[in-house]
Amino acid sequence: MIYLNHIQKIICGGYVCRASIRAIVFYLFLVFIPVLLPCLYGIEVLGAPRCTVYFYNPESNVDNFALLKTKLDMYLKNLGPYQFQPFCDRNTFEAHARGKHDCILILSSWYYKELKDFFPMKPVLVGTVDGESVQKKILASKADIKNLSQLKNASIASAGSEEYTRKYLKLMMGENNARLVDTFRILSVPKDIDALISMGFGLVQAALTTEYSITKLSIINQGLYKKLTILVRNEKSLHPIVAIPAGHDAEALKLLEIIENMEKTTEGKSCMQLFGVEGWRILDKKDLELLGK
Repeated sequence: MIYLNHIQKIICGGYVCRASIRAIVFYLFLVFIPVLLPCLYGIEVLGAPRCTVYFYNPESNVDNFALLKTKLDMYLKNLGPYQFQPFCDRNTFEAHARGKHDCILILSSWYYKELKDFFPMKPVLVGTVDGESVQKKILASKADIKNLSQLKNASIASAGSEEYTRKYLKLMMGENNARLVDTFRILSVPKDIDALISMGFGLVQAALTTEYSITKLSIINQGLYKKLTILVRNEKSLHPIVAIPAGHDAEALKLLEIIENMEKTTEGKSCMQLFGVEGWRILDKKDLELLGK
């Protein structure tokens, strides 16, 4: 009764009748109890996602995260209480994913190598393109650029983030060229083939791309292909991988199986294109060696 009087004085300067106050309190009871009970007693809200796919790939620029999340959420929702969460920022991704057990992770293989020493997880699947799980990174330039020294202050197109591109170029070009890489201006593009096309339009002097994209270019644009110079060809690396956290729960294994079988449906294939792969397969011994396992 004391509380009702107090509320009555607050609302509308005390001009709300006692019956109205009771009605308000009863209404709030009806609204909040269904929300509070699951929290108080650990009961799961019906339909709430129990497991999440976390996605972070600095080797690929996603130009529409809203579309990516919407499409994957719809796909997963039809298969169970799952959701998809992509990230464009490394620190944000690590803050959300670290310590989680009810999830799986889709990551670039390069980033996995940086993460694995302080983020306990097990790589399980690797993406494939034309049936191949490996790719080769290429630094290509216009034909009139014959050596790396000519790239000082040059613009470089890349489908990866700027942080990734600079780190990878320093790895490719060696420590002696680290300062040269610092002079580059990085142009971010959606796909590896776009990096080459940007060079053809004169937007950049060189492109960090893949051997697969150069082969593709030779088919769709012979003129541009003949004007390319390959300055550096890197060793093999893997396409994106799928990993599960150490200490994962049973729901994560169910979600892993769903991801593995994506290519078996039309909707799944369409979603996989957003990851830049055509299929998934279990990592073999050679794949694990490339990951440094």
